[in-house]
Amino acid sequence: MPHPLRWILVAVTCLIAGRIAWQETGRTVWEGFHVEETSPPSPENQRSFFRGEAINPDQNLPMVHVASLVEMSDQTLAAVWYGGSGECSPDVRIYGTFQRKGATEWSPPRAIMTREQAEKDLGRPVKSLGNALLLANPSGSLRLLFVTIAMGRWSGSQLNTCLSSDGGATWSSSERLTLSPLFNFSELVRNRPVGLESVRRDEPGGWCVPIYQEFLGKFPELLWLQECYGRLAVRKSRIAGGCSTFQPSLTAFDLQHALVLLRDYTQAKRIFLSRTDDGGRSWGKPEITALPNPDAGISGLRLSDERMITAFNDSVSGRDNLTLAVSADEGRSWKRFAVIEKESGASFSYPYLMRTSDGLIHLAYTWKSKTIRSATFTEGWIAEQEAKQ
Repeated sequence: MPHPLRWILVAVTCLIAGRIAWQETGRTVWEGFHVEETSPPSPENQRSFFRGEAINPDQNLPMVHVASLVEMSDQTLAAVWYGGSGECSPDVRIYGTFQRKGATEWSPPRAIMTREQAEKDLGRPVKSLGNALLLANPSGSLRLLFVTIAMGRWSGSQLNTCLSSDGGATWSSSERLTLSPLFNFSELVRNRPVGLESVRRDEPGGWCVPIYQEFLGKFPELLWLQECYGRLAVRKSRIAGGCSTFQPSLTAFDLQHALVLLRDYTQAKRIFLSRTDDGGRSWGKPEITALPNPDAGISGLRLSDERMITAFNDSVSGRDNLTLAVSADEGRSWKRFAVIEKESGASFSYPYLMRTSDGLIHLAYTWKSKTIRSATFTEGWIAEQEAKQ
């Protein structure tokens, strides 16, 4: 059998086996997406407020990248990212920092996962570390999802997890997530998770986490994760066919209805969008939007008035600006209302949007690969910027 044909048959076999395994083990234990009740902004959040700051101002690493945020049960804000001499380098570590409720400064960054620790925990060679994401459980514990690279670059990566029961001070031994029965490679995490409603009210609902694949082509997926009685149950599903989009950003509007914004991997150079009306079980064909995308990360977030905003690079060729736009029709049309960063030849990338329980909106992003910066603002500030347009 010709060598290329042999590999094609292996790839098809893996995909079929993975689909069968998902069907056999993918018992639905979630009713749908958990969406917090929205109410008009409080008087505090109706005022215009904006603050920009560096999360890690004195870290002084050659490269830092891909930040994510989470609010803990005590309203502490936590951030994680990776940093080192360069992407996929052996010295890359995952760093974390915390901002306690009422505080104005972040704690000094601390390495919460190293290549050596991951290698020890997992019992296998680890070349480097990558993207990381925190999940805050109602019980008060924190779960870290993070990427390890076994060989090559991102196509040789795996997704792993560990747990902290003391607010991120210490972490359990890491375990690798098995998401495919054969080639368990190249599952990467990137954007904000969405909570899930459990079918049984006495069980926790779990999380729907946007992930993506880079091994047999780039495409978007979802990781369905639930912690129950000390055990972690996981499965994954595909969002859309083809290999033209990846790195989904998930926004839920109600129990069954949600959409994903998708990073472009085609010559269209536009953000794509796909919708679900059955709680993420199936997704529509990706639609092209009017917003440009230079093969770069994006992030979306629902506002209290049911509109949504997105943070994106407003260009087809570079990441030298970071812009915010708002949509009143679930992504069918957009209106730009603010430019967060702009500098010719620079790079402002991988935005991560989230809202905390006090109504503030937080945006974390990579600033010139040297710093992790955040912007904190109110819906009142959004309204003020829209009025200026």
